[in-house]
Amino acid sequence: MQKQLFNPEEVLQVAAHLSTRGGEAYDRSAISRAYYGAFLMARNVAGIEDETSRSHRITRAHYVALGEKDIADDLWTLRDERNRADYETRIRVTPARCLQAMKISLRLRSALKVIAGRDNYRAPVSTDVVSS
Repeated sequence: MQKQLFNPEEVLQVAAHLSTRGGEAYDRSAISRAYYGAFLMARNVAGIEDETSRSHRITRAHYVALGEKDIADDLWTLRDERNRADYETRIRVTPARCLQAMKISLRLRSALKVIAGRDNYRAPVSTDVVSS
């Protein structure tokens, strides 16, 4: 996997900021950014390099296969909320809906950090390390 030049957690920080601004446009934007921040984290942790529209489905399928159905379900829910916020102008996106999306994105962030830490822990030890 290539070294990433951008940290998707910054997108989650932007989402959190937007969610505090008040107003439907900010709430819609916060939901959208919450999904993309969580999705990019999930894709990166999974080591998926596909950057096409298929990567959303591939990423969810990866976590189902890994036995992490809760992560896959949260990604699905958050993407559905993102689609609603970005495309459905005939519905109202409430602050409560925004808050729920933020909670899901933070839950995903935490779960993904656990997986990333577990994967790093299981990484092969370098043979360059000299023990004393």
